[in-house]
Amino acid sequence: MHDGISFEQLGKRAVVLCTEPFEVTARNIARIMGLATYPFLMVRHPIGSCTPPELKERAEAAYRQALPILLDD
Repeated sequence: MHDGISFEQLGKRAVVLCTEPFEVTARNIARIMGLATYPFLMVRHPIGSCTPPELKERAEAAYRQALPILLDD
């Protein structure tokens, strides 16, 4: 979260990926950094133990969420 917000503050578009168990932490970091409504995407947990088809499914879901964040003017 910190890196994504830092990039945004430098004028560089970024997207932060977060798995479900870390949503509260991500929202708290955004709030502490002064951007409580900073958009980020959520992916089902876990990622590390996924099979290739499961990982592909999560990647496709992340892509669909990332486009509006990255393309928002």
